Amino acid sequence: MHPLFGTKHLILLAVSVVLIVVLTIFSRKLKFSTVCKTLLIVGICSEIIKIFYYIIQNEETHGGVLPKTDLPFQLCSIQIIFIAIVNIAKSEKLRRFILSFMLPSCLFGGIAALLIATDSSRNGTWIITAQYFLYHIAITVFSLHMFFSKEIKFKAKDYGNCLKFLLVLMFFAIYINSIVDDGSGKINFMYVVSPPQSGLPFLNEDHGWLVYIIHYACLILFCVTLCYIKPIIDFFKEKRNAKKSVQATAQSSIPVETEAAVAQDNQNE
Repeated sequence: MHPLFGTKHLILLAVSVVLIVVLTIFSRKLKFSTVCKTLLIVGICSEIIKIFYYIIQNEETHGGVLPKTDLPFQLCSIQIIFIAIVNIAKSEKLRRFILSFMLPSCLFGGIAALLIATDSSRNGTWIITAQYFLYHIAITVFSLHMFFSKEIKFKAKDYGNCLKFLLVLMFFAIYINSIVDDGSGKINFMYVVSPPQSGLPFLNEDHGWLVYIIHYACLILFCVTLCYIKPIIDFFKEKRNAKKSVQATAQSSIPVETEAAVAQDNQNE
């Protein structure tokens, strides 16, 4: 068995970091549309590998049915749906709305998945290990490409849209977990049921589920805000500069109005 942060996991993390850096540098030379299409292909291939692997692995207990725990409702897996929308959608407004969500979710979701790698990805066959790490490397690179891209300039409005989308997605995750729950306690899509692993210092159920989900929401808010910190700062700078401009305009118009009033008084006399 290869434990979390064991020798094998640490080697995989080191390789992942190198690949993320190299691919991020390389992706900056590509058009954003090309990066989107590439991620879609990677996502589809990844999901096909995962489906066949887990069906075959659980054939004795589930037959030819994909176990419910491996449905694509985790935060990283569901990105395949969103990148498909980005590739085929004609509405620029819809594409931007989806991308505003993908920016932080792919970045922090991908990094978290690499750090807290699943047991099957660490101890399964080489193909499922490669699938897991390469897919999460791909979505991390995609988010970094967006972050550094000159084609997309995110604004404070995108930050608000992202938070709205996350709120809806959280309720969606609660419903999905309830619908597909099989009583095994293993179904935990997007980690709204329980922490990703036990013993975590902040994300734990020591004080009950409600406190846990509040902590979870606060952590997400912090990560999203951190990702959008530059657009938020730029927004407040623009507001401040606009206010100063209005004040300067108002002050510069006072002498003109005064001179006009004096001239009018002189004419009246």
